[in-house]
This record gives sequence, structure tokens and C-alpha cells, in this order.
Amino acid sequence: MKIVTSVLKSLVLVTALFSFSITAAFAQSAEEGEKLYNANCTSCHAINEKVVGPALKNVHTKRKEAWLLKWIKNSQALIKSGDADAVAIYKENNESVMTSFENLSDNQIKSIIAFIKKESEAPLQASVVPTGTSSSNATTTDSITSEVSGTLKTSINWLVIIIMLLLIMVIVLVLDILAKVGEIQGKPVINWNGINAKLMLAFGSIGILASAWEIWEHGKLTVFNQTPASTHGAEYDNMFMITLIITGIVFFITQGLLFWYAYKYKHSSKRRALFYPDNHKIELIWTVIPAIVLTILVVRGLKTWTEMTGEKDPKSRIVEVYGYQFAWNARYAGDDNILGKHDFRQIGVMNALGVDTNDLKAQDDIVTNELHLGVGEPVLLKFRAKDVIHSAYLPHFRVQMNVVPGLPTQFGFTPSLTTAEMRQKLNNPKFDYVILCNKICGGAHYRMKMKVVVHTKEEFKQWLAQQPRLVNKSTPNAQATAQVETSTKTKVAN
Repeated sequence: MKIVTSVLKSLVLVTALFSFSITAAFAQSAEEGEKLYNANCTSCHAINEKVVGPALKNVHTKRKEAWLLKWIKNSQALIKSGDADAVAIYKENNESVMTSFENLSDNQIKSIIAFIKKESEAPLQASVVPTGTSSSNATTTDSITSEVSGTLKTSINWLVIIIMLLLIMVIVLVLDILAKVGEIQGKPVINWNGINAKLMLAFGSIGILASAWEIWEHGKLTVFNQTPASTHGAEYDNMFMITLIITGIVFFITQGLLFWYAYKYKHSSKRRALFYPDNHKIELIWTVIPAIVLTILVVRGLKTWTEMTGEKDPKSRIVEVYGYQFAWNARYAGDDNILGKHDFRQIGVMNALGVDTNDLKAQDDIVTNELHLGVGEPVLLKFRAKDVIHSAYLPHFRVQMNVVPGLPTQFGFTPSLTTAEMRQKLNNPKFDYVILCNKICGGAHYRMKMKVVVHTKEEFKQWLAQQPRLVNKSTPNAQATAQVETSTKTKVAN
């Protein structure tokens, strides 16, 4: 009997441990899935509502896991295979091409599905129904109440409009009566010149004070109030602040004089305006001084821009930033620091970026959904767009460049602060660098961003070494391709 009891206790303990491990594994999977979901899916999807793509709630119950793995990795391949579900979804969403995620492993996609499952099963806030009242009656009551409320609001809106129209008519009639009284008396009842002059002074004073308050109150919230994270950032900020100070001083002086003159020199029947056709000395002063100041600013700006975008360090790491509605991808050149060829006709066919995997230079490329950089290591970002004009904006690095389909652009810089150092400076442990889109590129433009991580040099080397290459050199096809191209090059050389 003791043996049986001992065995039963052991079974209960094993079962409990197994259940706990399964629960922990699921929680860990869902937690990892949340990070992957936020990095890859939020630009086009939400759990409970349609954004660009359909809502993802309960997608795990609508499709088999194996099908979801194929669809997420390369939806276009599944569509071209004639899969009925894939074709139907493609047509339902106006034949919008879903981004391929061939860089994600099966386990990573399963983690995303686990997160979607967790969010789908999360309880929604239930409306409280009084005891003894059926849900159908409550629904009916709510419907009637909503309809009555909507009707009442509409009636009130129309009443407000009618009252406003009547009020305008009364004001017009009163002003007309006052004008006729003034004609009879031989002098205006209302001094409109004085009223307009005072209103102009009040408007100008409030506007200038509001501008000063805005700069003082919200200027500290701009990125320029944070330490630049690139070597050229300090010079960029210095140039920007000098320009802002000079133009700001001119703005406040000219606007102040404009509104003061409108008040001071209002119309008066007791004086005539002075006829002052020209003054060559004054005209020369206000032409030459702004010309000199602007020339200095423009020349310095061109010098700074040339230094920022001119000849780059030959040791710069080459990274391609690929923009599309509504996300970014980064492609790192391999050990040779040369990016492989790409063909826009192969986008969604060979892979999501249209990179030619038959090119030996492309086979060691690395594709990621985050931009990782090493502090103090120069990097040359080469920008490419798939669909419409985007604008890559890295605010903390003081970098911005248009990303144009068919017209590659580039920008080189050197990160000067790691993510950890910036978090410490800002006293914000959750801070992350980002790359944003600064062009209105479509409905989900506001969601188009990619996380940027700056490591120490050693951390960056470790991270880079862990990333899978675009083509696995250990596969027979890759080896055969390499042998054929090497053989062809040898023949040509001979």
C-alpha cells in the first residue's frame, strides 16, 4: 500500500511539474511573440480592428498552424500555388501584397501566433445588466436609448444652428441701424478705426506672447533638447540653433513693429499720411545686412551638409534600409561588405526584398527587422523603397533622407552613444532609438517605424555573428550555385 501511495504521489508531482512547465513555456512563447508582433506586425495589423490588413483576432482558430506558417513566410508563393484560402484573402483585401517574413523561423512565427491567441482570449469588459433582466431586453433598451439620444442630439444641433443664424441677423440689423443713426448725426456712433487698432494690438501681443510661451514650454520636449547620438550631431544642432536664434529675433522684432504700427498709425481725420516714396540709404541697409547674414548661414549650411554627405570612410559598414508600406527592413552586407544585387521584379518572388540569391555577393547578406549598429563604427545607410516615396528619419542621430522608388539614396554617419548610455542620460530605461517615416505615405504612415539599437563594438560583433545569412551555405543548392559561378569565373579568366 505504501508503494502504491508513493507512486501516486510521484505521478501527481510529475503531472504538476509538467503542467507548470507547459504553462511557463506558453507564457514565455507569448511574451517573445509580443516583441516579434510589435516589431513586425503592428504597421499593418491590430488584434481587434482592421488597419491595412484584417484584424487578427482568433486567426489561430480560422486557419491551421502549418498554413499560417506558409502564409506569413511568403504569402505570394502560397497565392501563386493556387491555394483557395490564400487567393480569397488576397482578393478580399484588394490584392494588397503582404510583406514576406522569410527571415522569421517557424518557432518565432509560432510565438507570434501564441501571442495573438492570448490576446484573442483575453476577456472583454462586459456591460452590467440588472438582475432579473434578460440580455435581449437590455440590448433592446440600449438600442432604444441610443436611438433617442441620437435624435435628441440632432435636434439640439439644429436648434443651436437656428439660434446662431438669428443672432447674426440681429447683429447685422443693429449695426445697420447704428450706421443710419451716425449718418443723421453727422458722426459715426462706433469708432471702427479705434476698435480695429486695439484689436490688432491685442491680437499681436497675444500671438507674440503665445509664441514665446510655446518655445519655452514645449521646446524642451523636442529632440533638440536631447544629446545628439552621432558625431556630426553637435555641429548640426549648433547650426540649427544659431539659425533659429537669428530668425527668432527678427521674427519678434518685425511682428512687434507690424502690430504696433497698425495701432499707432490708425486712420485719423486730423492728420494726413506722410508721402515718403524712397530712401536709398535705408533700402541699402535692409538689403545688404540680411544678404550678408543669409549668405553666412547658407555657406555654413552647405559646408556642414557636404561634410555630412560627402566622401565616406572606406571602412564604413554597408547597410541597406528598405522601406515599404508600412514598415522597414535592414539588410547588412556580409563579410565582404558588399551588398548583393536586387531586382524589383523579384520582390515577393525570390524573397521580400527582391534580393538575387543567385548572386554570390548576396548569399552572405543578413536581413533583419531591426537596425543594429556599433558605437564609434561608421555606417553607410543605402535607402531603397518598394512602393511610394518615404523619408527615413532617425531623429536622435540627426539623420533624414528621402527614400524614393527607383532612385537609391544614401547617408553615412557614426553613432556616438549606445542605447544603454542614452537611457542613462535620459533616465529612461525603456528608451529606444527609432527610424521613422517622415513622409505621409498612406493610411498607416503613423505606424511605420523600426527599432534601432546601438551596441558597444564587442556586443555588435556578437549580435552580427548570431544572425542567419540570406542563403544557408550548407545547403546543396547553395554549394552547387557557388561551384557553378566559381567555375564560370575561372573559365572567363582563362
